[in-house]
Amino acid sequence: MHGAHAFEGGISPFPAGSTGEYIAAMPPIPGLFAVEQINYSTSNGLYDNNGKKLPIPFETSAFSATTRLLASYPVNVLGANLYSQLVVPGVKLHTDVAGHSERHGGLSNITLSPAILRWGLAPHSNVTVGLDIALRSGSYSPSRPSVAVGYTSYQPVVAFRYKDPNGLDVGISNRLLFNSKNSDTGYRSGSGYVGDFTAGWNFGKWKVGAVGSYLNQFRDDKVNGVDIANNRARSFSIGPSVVYDAGAFSVGINYQQGVYAANTAKSNALWLNVAFPLWAKAPH
Repeated sequence: MHGAHAFEGGISPFPAGSTGEYIAAMPPIPGLFAVEQINYSTSNGLYDNNGKKLPIPFETSAFSATTRLLASYPVNVLGANLYSQLVVPGVKLHTDVAGHSERHGGLSNITLSPAILRWGLAPHSNVTVGLDIALRSGSYSPSRPSVAVGYTSYQPVVAFRYKDPNGLDVGISNRLLFNSKNSDTGYRSGSGYVGDFTAGWNFGKWKVGAVGSYLNQFRDDKVNGVDIANNRARSFSIGPSVVYDAGAFSVGINYQQGVYAANTAKSNALWLNVAFPLWAKAPH
């Protein structure tokens, strides 16, 4: 199976498309904020280096519940607002490969963002810069499909958002994946790029638009220092999104259809997202 997909175990250290509507969406006031994300995704095929479906009976389904905690601090650094973030995902995974079915569940890799900086560029627009560290944690086993990866991934992120509350709303998050070696297996998943994007139009409290993602692995996987050629993961997905923003909280739903995949699975994903403050300082 290792020859059928890139990234060890076929799992990217970052779930492409998970940013959704929260690209560069940082509250401008101090406080502690939460985002709850519920996801159900399915896949029924692996694809080769040319994007053609392989004749391997393959099906997966996964259910995840992720809690994101964002702290907004009452300080400025280099003229930017300062934040930090903790992401805790729980996943249930069902795989069926060539008639062999397995079910696993548990904690996936916890992600820590020690510092995120947000600059307001102009009315309705901002840029954020940060570093996400997906820790080697969670329910991982080198001998079976797992809901976590067995290595740490360092992920610098630069995101831009333009959001007119009564008009155009566009954003893109650019993320690099630099992966350490799995000490249990000697496997190093290659470096990659993930671009999550959103586009739509705000009508008062409602937004209608689209979200999606693009993944491109630009360095080969290695096993004990030896490159695995012609095995870099690539994928693209896109789909509709609807968001209701009440100010104190927001609720959004989106569906992302897998359009293209190479050296990985083509997945379809349904996301339900709820954002709300746990504590926030009242503006003056």
